Amino acid sequence: MLRKGWFRWLIPGLNIKRWLTLFSLGVGLLIIGISLMFNYQWLAVLEDIVLAFSYEMTGFYNYNILVAVGVVLISVGGVLMLIGTSKVVKTIIRAVLPNPDSKVSDIIFQNIRLDKGPKIVVIGGGTGLSNLLRGLKTHTSNLSAIVTVADDGGSSGRLREDFQMIAPGDLRNCLVALAEQEGVMENLFRYRFEGDNELSGHSFGNLFITALAQVYDGDIEEALEAASKLLRVRGRVIPSSTEFIKLRAEMTDGTIVEGESNIPNSGKCIRHMYSDPALPKPEGAALRAIDEADFIIIGPGSLYTSIIPNLLTDKIASHIRASKANKIYIANVMTQPGETSGYTLNDHVEALIAHGGEGIIDTVLANDGPLPIQMVEQYSAVGSEPVAIDSKKLQAKGIRTIRATLISSQKPAVHDPERLGKVIMDIVHAMQSNTEPHILEYYLQRDDH
Repeated sequence: MLRKGWFRWLIPGLNIKRWLTLFSLGVGLLIIGISLMFNYQWLAVLEDIVLAFSYEMTGFYNYNILVAVGVVLISVGGVLMLIGTSKVVKTIIRAVLPNPDSKVSDIIFQNIRLDKGPKIVVIGGGTGLSNLLRGLKTHTSNLSAIVTVADDGGSSGRLREDFQMIAPGDLRNCLVALAEQEGVMENLFRYRFEGDNELSGHSFGNLFITALAQVYDGDIEEALEAASKLLRVRGRVIPSSTEFIKLRAEMTDGTIVEGESNIPNSGKCIRHMYSDPALPKPEGAALRAIDEADFIIIGPGSLYTSIIPNLLTDKIASHIRASKANKIYIANVMTQPGETSGYTLNDHVEALIAHGGEGIIDTVLANDGPLPIQMVEQYSAVGSEPVAIDSKKLQAKGIRTIRATLISSQKPAVHDPERLGKVIMDIVHAMQSNTEPHILEYYLQRDDH
């Protein structure tokens, strides 16, 4: 057993034990050296040996040799301690670095900068929310994503029905978006099973979150925390509620359509959204995040099926209205067939106010970048068009409009994460430093950035 225990010290990957041993040896030598210098009696045997050696060499007892030996031992001990400490620190840092090739100083500086970033809460769901998170995570680690959980289609819908749990799909997308770096786990979470079997169409990430929820006896918050540690998530992902929610839409003709996946396919215009149960119980972490936020960002995403469902959760909207944080709504680039066909920017805002109350937002950020004619024609063929910016109507409501180029030439119909993150942070810093009018004029005048 002793041999086996000592052998483990030599196993690759446990180098930290070697350096701790070296450090301990240095401490021991340091203590002995100091003791010799000050002639402590409990080192009498060692002192006698040193003095006897000095007598043999010089013919008399030279106590200066004790001091000299002490100095040597202190010096050697100090060097061993420095080497051990340095190696231990480097070994620990290498073990936790997201990228082994990264410079330690760069990682430390970046983490300090991100930790000092503003507290930003983003509310929504779908691809739009994950794009926003991907852009913001390079500017601050104080991110909280409050995510809708009423999806009843695809893999999420199947798992939701089978396990009577909240939909994991949007939660998964946000976890991946906030991961420190793209890697094997991120690709694995995105992987979707193919073929004709029970796993067909399921996302691995959805199955993983579902399995974690079962492991933690249905505690989705614990499951998300475990998944966050595995993915090295920068920030927090919080469901707006953990209740089993069904969405209902009242159409302008008075009919009721039930189910998140059915609402956009009804072919009718939406008048108002409801949830079953009414006023679902909110997650406490979501309310705390809103109360502590410096900035609250709503959207981008499907207005009626990704954003508004969060506002139907009990107390979410009232906490947003009561917050002293700046409240920014990021409008979609294009209208969405079945949800916002023919909607202008003002129509989007009126829908938010109708479901969240006056004061739910104070600023709107809209894309004003040029859209390729071919792309607009393709979207027009399926009933989608660029969202018209009618800022004067918003101004009459006391809501400011900031226009900027938020898209890239590669994917002009959706927000570009890097560009969106930069614009948001420019606005955040401008509002924090009271230079808001200048930043507003800056973005209105710029053709691109």
